[in-house]
Amino acid sequence: MNFEIPEQHSGALALSESSADPISDDLLSFAAGLGHDEFPCLSRTHSPSSCVPCVDFSLWLRERVRRADLEAVGEYLWRVREANPGAGGSVEEFRARFRSLAEAILSAPLHQHLANISEEADLDLRVTLVLLAAHEVFSGFVMTGEAADFVAGVMAPHALRLTDAGELTERRNAFVLTMGQEMSYWSSWPEIEPEALPPLSPPVEPPLQSLLDVLATLPLGARAHAVDALRHLSTDPKAPRTLASLSRYETRKRGLDVARSTELILARGLVVPATDLEGWIAGWTRRDMLGFLSQAGVRPRNSWNKERLAEVALAECAEVLRGRMADSGAVELAPTQAEGARMLREFVDSVRETWRVWLGFGTGIEG
Repeated sequence: MNFEIPEQHSGALALSESSADPISDDLLSFAAGLGHDEFPCLSRTHSPSSCVPCVDFSLWLRERVRRADLEAVGEYLWRVREANPGAGGSVEEFRARFRSLAEAILSAPLHQHLANISEEADLDLRVTLVLLAAHEVFSGFVMTGEAADFVAGVMAPHALRLTDAGELTERRNAFVLTMGQEMSYWSSWPEIEPEALPPLSPPVEPPLQSLLDVLATLPLGARAHAVDALRHLSTDPKAPRTLASLSRYETRKRGLDVARSTELILARGLVVPATDLEGWIAGWTRRDMLGFLSQAGVRPRNSWNKERLAEVALAECAEVLRGRMADSGAVELAPTQAEGARMLREFVDSVRETWRVWLGFGTGIEG
C-alpha cells in the first residue's frame, strides 16, 4: 500500500512496504517549521495548552511504529504534550512517562479482542492509538468523547472482527454501573448486550469497497478529513462547502495540514469543484447577499428577503458568482462516490459504539 509523501518531504522515497525508512527526517524536521515558535510540533492557530499538532504526523509515526522505535514514539508524545504535560513531575519524569506509554502502545495485545488484523491494519491501529494517546486515557472515560468517531473513520478500510464481546460489554456495564452510583451523568447510560455491538467489518458492497480502497491510500489525518467531508456531503450533496470547513475539531486535534489534505482528497477524486451555485449561496446570510449585490452594482431593496436576494444574484450575477465559488475552493461530492459515501456514513455512525467499548476496555493499554 502506497501513501503520498507531503510536499515538504518530496525528497523522501515513496512510502511502501519495501522502503526501509522513507521519512528519514527527525521529528522537528518533519514539522517543517510549520509549528509554534516555542513548541515546534504544535499548531500556531490553537493555544499551545490544547496540544494540537501542527501537521499530520501519521506518516512519520508509521515508520517508527513499524520499527518498534519506542524512543521516537515517546518523543512524539512528549513534544505534543510539552506545553501541557499534566500535573506534577519534572521534565525528565514526564519524558519517561510518555516513553512508557509509547512502549505500552507498541506492545499492546491487539489480537486479544480483535481478529482479522492484517499487518496494515495493525500499523494503522497502533498509529491511531498514538495519535489518540496524546489526549486520551484508555479507560471507560474515553467513551464520553469523540475518539471512537476518529477511530471508526480511519479504520473503516479494514475488515476487523471484535472477539470476546461478552467480556468487554461486561466490563463496560460494570464501569457504567459503578460510575452511575457516583455521578448522575452516568446513571442515564443503559446496559448493553454483546449482540448490540455492530460488527467492525464494513459491508461487502461494491460502491463502499471501492471508496474504502481509495481512503486506504491516504495518510491517517487526511483519511479522517476525507471521512469528515464525505459524511457531511452525503447528507446534503446540494450544499457545496470548502474542505477546510469540513474538517472537524476532533480530526484537527489529532494533527492535520488542511491545505495538504485538501490537495490529496481532490486528487483522489472523492470530491469535485462545486458547480451548484444555488446550493452554494444558500449558505450565505442575508447580509452577505446584500453586500455582494451592492458590490456587483445591483441595488437591492432592503425589503427583499434572502430568497429574493438570491434569485436576483443568480439571475444577474451568475458569472461573478461562479468565479467567487471557484476562488473559495468549494467542493461537492463526486457523483461516482455518492452511493459509497452514503454507505460509509451509515457504517461509521453505526460502529462508533463498538469502538467506544474496545477503546475503553479492550486495548490492553494501562496507565
